[in-house]
Amino acid sequence: MAANLRNNAFLSSLMFLLLIGSSYAITSSEMSTICDKTLNPSFCLKFLNTKFASPNLQALAKTTLDSTQARATQTLKKLQSIIDGGVDPRSKLAYRSCVDEYESAIGNLEEAFEHLASGDGMGMNMKVSAALDGADTCLDDVKRLRSVDSSVVNNSKTIKNLCGIALVISNMLPRN
Repeated sequence: MAANLRNNAFLSSLMFLLLIGSSYAITSSEMSTICDKTLNPSFCLKFLNTKFASPNLQALAKTTLDSTQARATQTLKKLQSIIDGGVDPRSKLAYRSCVDEYESAIGNLEEAFEHLASGDGMGMNMKVSAALDGADTCLDDVKRLRSVDSSVVNNSKTIKNLCGIALVISNMLPRN
C-alpha cells in the first residue's frame, strides 16, 4: 500500500513537472514570430527547427549564442591559418583586420552570455549587435579582395544570421 502511494505521488509529481515544463516550451508560433523579424527567415526557421527542444526563450538564446560563438571561433582559426599560410600583403591586411574583428566579436559574445545569465536582455542585445558588426566589417574587408576564401564569407554570413536570431530573442527577454 505504501509503495502504491509512493508510485502515485511520483506519477503526480512527474505529470506536474511535465505540465509546467511544457507551458514554457517554445511553440512553432513563437518560432515563426522570431523568424519573421530576422533578415533571413528561412535560415532562422531551419536553425530553430534543429534546436526545437529548447524549453524557453532564455535556453534558446543560450543555444543561439553557443552556435554563434562556435562559428566565430572556427572562423577566427581559419583566418589565422590563411594568414599563416602566406597571402599577398593586401589580402594579409584584410584578413588581419578580420582577425581583430573576430577577436572582438568573441569577446562581445562572451559578455552577451553574462548579460543573458543575469537576465539583462538589453545588455545581451548590445553585445550581440557588436558581434554582428564585427562579422559584417570582416565581410566588407574581404569582399574587396581579388581572391576570397569562401569559408570566411560563408561563416561570416552565418554569424550575421545567428546574431539576427539572438537579437530578436534578446528583444523578447525581460529588460533590466
